[in-house]
Amino acid sequence: MKAVLGDKLLAKAGKLYLQFRLRHPAKIEQELSIKYDGQYRNAGLTLLFDVFMALAAVALVGLVTIVLYFTTA
Repeated sequence: MKAVLGDKLLAKAGKLYLQFRLRHPAKIEQELSIKYDGQYRNAGLTLLFDVFMALAAVALVGLVTIVLYFTTA
């Protein structure tokens, strides 16, 4: 049951993401079929991974900043 709910949430997030980014139904369908294999779930998964990677980059930069601050002080 959880997997089905997760798939629905990813599909909804992917659909909203593509609608927000592209706005035109023809462009959405073209992007969906070419880049995401025709599934909104794949677009949502890509969005989720992008958010996690951005958070990881921010955390890494913060960690490096803290280490440099305490080693040079």
